[in-house]
Amino acid sequence: MDEALLRKRTPEEHPELGSIKGSIAEPLQMVHYEVGQEYTAHHDFGYSQMSDPYEPSRSINVLLYLNDVEEGGETSFPRWMNAETMGSLDVKPEKGKAVLFYMLLPDGNSDDLTQHAALPVFKGEKWMSNLWIWDPFKS
Repeated sequence: MDEALLRKRTPEEHPELGSIKGSIAEPLQMVHYEVGQEYTAHHDFGYSQMSDPYEPSRSINVLLYLNDVEEGGETSFPRWMNAETMGSLDVKPEKGKAVLFYMLLPDGNSDDLTQHAALPVFKGEKWMSNLWIWDPFKS
C-alpha cells in the first residue's frame, strides 16, 4: 500500500482520487483491556444511507498487537469458515503481530463473516491499536 494514502497529500500524488486530499485512514485508536474486560462480537463497517450509495465506509481493518497477553484476550472471528472447519478463528495476541482483514466484498457489499470479538483477558492485560482504512473511491 502506498503510504501517501495514509496521510495528507498533494493532488499530483494520486490524481485518480480527484479532490480527496486527506488520509483515507482514521487516526490510530489505542485499546486497553484489563482482566475480565472484553468486547462482544461486532462489525466495524457501517451501512450507507439509501439516499447516498457513495457514502464512504471502512473497508480494511488492521489490528496491531502491542504486548503479549499472559492468558486470554484472543481476537475471535466466530463466523469464520473454510473448507475444513466451521469453528471460530481465534487469534492469540502477541507483541508485534498484526491481523489485516477486508470488511467489504469485492462488489462493495459488507462482509458479514468479518464479525469479530475481543475475548476476555484472564491474566495480564492487552494493549492493541486499530487502523481503519476507508474505501478511497467512496471517500
